[in-house]
Amino acid sequence: MLHLSNAPFTVALACLILLLDLQGPRTFGRAAAASTSTVTVTVTSMFPAPSSSLSIASMSTCPVCFNCATQGCGNFGTCGSNCTCMTGFGDVDCNKPVCGSTNTENSKRLVRADGETCACDAGFVGVNCNICQSNGVCKISGSSETPLCNKSPKLFDTGSIQCGIDQPILKAAFPGTSVITLDRTLSSQSTLGALWYNNDQQFGCLMKSCRQYLNNGLYSWYCESLQCECTGKNSAFCGGKGSGIDLSGSVKAASGTFLMTCQTNSNGDAKGSCIGYFSFLQSLFPQGLPLNDCAFGECSKPSSSKQLDEVGKRGLSSGEWAGIGVAIAILAGALAGFIWSIVAHIRAVMRPVPPPKEGVVVTFNQIGYSLPNRKLIINNVSGSVRPGSVMAIMGPSGAGKSTFLDILAGKAKAGNVTGTVLFDNVVVNSETQRNVIGFVDQEDVLMPTLTVRETLMFSAQLRLPESVSFSEKRARVDDVMQTLGLTHVADTRIGGHGKRGISGGEKRRVSIGVELVTSPSVLVLDEPTSGLDSFNALSVIRTMSDLAKNFNKTVIFTIHQPRSDAYTLFDQVLVLAKGRLLYYGSGASAAGHFRKKGVPCPDGYNMADHLLDLASSDQLNRTSSLPLDMTDEMTIEEVEKGDAESARASRKLSSLSLVIPALIPVEKPKKGMKVGFFMQVKVLMGRSFKNLVRTPTLLYAHVICSVALGALVGGLYYKSGDSLAGIQNRLGSIIFILSLLGFSGLSAIGSFSIERLLFLRERSNGFYGPMSYFLTKVLFDIIPLRIVPAILMGSIAFFMIGFTNGANSFAKYISILIFFAAEIGLLCMSFAIAIHDIGTATLAGAIIVLFKMLFAGFMINQDAIPPALSWIQYLSFFRYAYEAMIVNDLVDVTIHDNVSGVQVTIPVSVVLQKFGFDINSYWRDFIVSAGLVLVLLVLNGLLVQFRLKETR
Repeated sequence: MLHLSNAPFTVALACLILLLDLQGPRTFGRAAAASTSTVTVTVTSMFPAPSSSLSIASMSTCPVCFNCATQGCGNFGTCGSNCTCMTGFGDVDCNKPVCGSTNTENSKRLVRADGETCACDAGFVGVNCNICQSNGVCKISGSSETPLCNKSPKLFDTGSIQCGIDQPILKAAFPGTSVITLDRTLSSQSTLGALWYNNDQQFGCLMKSCRQYLNNGLYSWYCESLQCECTGKNSAFCGGKGSGIDLSGSVKAASGTFLMTCQTNSNGDAKGSCIGYFSFLQSLFPQGLPLNDCAFGECSKPSSSKQLDEVGKRGLSSGEWAGIGVAIAILAGALAGFIWSIVAHIRAVMRPVPPPKEGVVVTFNQIGYSLPNRKLIINNVSGSVRPGSVMAIMGPSGAGKSTFLDILAGKAKAGNVTGTVLFDNVVVNSETQRNVIGFVDQEDVLMPTLTVRETLMFSAQLRLPESVSFSEKRARVDDVMQTLGLTHVADTRIGGHGKRGISGGEKRRVSIGVELVTSPSVLVLDEPTSGLDSFNALSVIRTMSDLAKNFNKTVIFTIHQPRSDAYTLFDQVLVLAKGRLLYYGSGASAAGHFRKKGVPCPDGYNMADHLLDLASSDQLNRTSSLPLDMTDEMTIEEVEKGDAESARASRKLSSLSLVIPALIPVEKPKKGMKVGFFMQVKVLMGRSFKNLVRTPTLLYAHVICSVALGALVGGLYYKSGDSLAGIQNRLGSIIFILSLLGFSGLSAIGSFSIERLLFLRERSNGFYGPMSYFLTKVLFDIIPLRIVPAILMGSIAFFMIGFTNGANSFAKYISILIFFAAEIGLLCMSFAIAIHDIGTATLAGAIIVLFKMLFAGFMINQDAIPPALSWIQYLSFFRYAYEAMIVNDLVDVTIHDNVSGVQVTIPVSVVLQKFGFDINSYWRDFIVSAGLVLVLLVLNGLLVQFRLKETR
């Protein structure tokens, strides 16, 4: 009987003996065997046979030999005519470790027998004897250099690592000895990793695109991809004998990355434990696998040691580079814009101061206006106003006075405007028209927290050229206050919203002063005496008359019912009756004109009242041919049919009116010098700061409430631990914090609605551009009222609840809260901009916030959302913030609890994955949150630019 043990060609030899026996008696070895002799071969090898002993006499066929082409090579060996195994592995299928040392060619090393341990050559250790221990034991064939044994983590060429694994969860399932080996090759950037349990290999992983890094003493070996396979029938980890948990499914599906980190000392040697991170095992081991008692060994040439200093820091991924690129581009754009605005400001300051504006001739020819429903409001009104004169537009309520005035002032109208308005016989665009005209609306819309002087200075700084010095602007403001009789209230706040301030007449004069500081060529006022007593009304009219005459300005205003002494100050009067021209001429000539028409003004009767009586009644229909035979609602179609009698009457009226002076073409009015973006933002920030400081109620409310709520939440969830109840509390506390911030952000709707009308008026009058206002609004609303309270509340809650501590965790936690608070504030601001009614905007905002909160992942499992609705979760701000915050807090936490006497130890990351969260999602959620802030900033900017326009 012949016994062959540990021979790689045992099976082939058995087949050869059987073949010789079937051909007849042959001589084998030193003896000649008879035809009836029996040869017994005992095979000790890894090969699937029902018995380790083959009786040639009892076998009629040869057992199937190993074929790597059909059966494959283990441990990622390559198949040629036979398997070529990776370093440290051998046998016909590469599934067994080899012994000896790396000084021997791998194919010639002895294969370790089952159940035994390797006997390594002197100076080498490890389950497969790959790790050298000292310089004198290494041999490298074909090299004249004396080889070295590199025992540091840094790799020169080809080296091995062996570490023990001591992880409590792993120990609970597999109480034996677990060891990991890593055979690394720098030139091919590959690594063969193997996990061993009780000296048997469990599975192997081939890792590719591997690189090493050194950053402040922390050594990292990082591989971008890996694939794994179970090894042998004795793999307990893959369901074999002694299995506690069958990981075969996870091993076969393994993918992702691998990272090993080791802290090194000044000599480059490992100091303390290393940590290994398999991405496919992260749910079980979120903190990585602690690698203890690590041994590093590599036989290398001395010339290779130069690479020690060439180990660099870990490179950034393409996604990280893209994020950094976007951030740099945004910062560079912001910096370039800031520098450009500074340069533009300096250039503007150096320009010569333009001369004061003088009045111009305003000519309006055949002005008409109809609503979108084709209802006619103004019909064929013509006339002219000269510099140094005052024209009053009169008529009863509904006559079209304000509409006609808006057309003269170039205001945007919702309906259709016909006819032309010329300035010194020149048609100008709307921007130039705003620079020529100073428009005072019927309603006083002023910032209540500013003083009279500050209000006028605000207008002067934004509407006078930047080349005008601050002292000159201040002097002009003082002159305007002196002219309007406002000096005694110069430092008194305007008041409003329940706060006492200046009187109604003084507010009206401040509104006029806001326009006068720019010294406009034409001053247009809508009902300047509305709401004033007769004395203050006369004072306002006398001021306007003095302005026209003393400064050669063109003044046009509407007035409802002036007193008689005020009427005498009107140089020209234009009376409208239901949208048509009833009278246009001097105020003094009106009495004689209507006396000739048979409707004289009674003695002692106010002529202004008489004109209103005529415009309000049909009395002239029976006594004259003046065009008063109109219906209450005349449509465009009726006008287009033509009314010959009315047309003749209109021509007759024109002949009776003052003759429009001949207009000599003059130079086109120059476009006003607009204040630059830098100056706009600077002045707006100054006003916003004063407003914030002088009305601290909202700021105090946010700050006090955030501190109180932070303490309340912290007390309610105080020191939540790592038990099941503690984890539940931590999950609930985070969604509650986000909910508080979400609904408190609705106050942005109300705060913006207060300033909405003021912005519309100031933008329409050319104070500033929409982007400068929006930037200021973000700086003085989103930051102090949304972000600062979020930081205060979040910080208090963070330390009281007991979230995962550490500067890094806190910074990541606060960063997400900042993004979330900004998102909510900007979202609510967009509702305030898009929806005019504050009640509707608040309702829409509350519903949207509540609906987004539903898809955060706390109230519904994200993986259980019906496919038709699952896309909605990606629109939820709460989803990204909540996922990022719980991952930041809980991904490395392990639940320790006792349930009915049974000790429960399970990583929270497993629970989070069951809830539908991605435990690797923090930075993705961070980037998405930052992107949402940018998207909302752009959206709100576009809404401010195109939605917030004054349309009358």
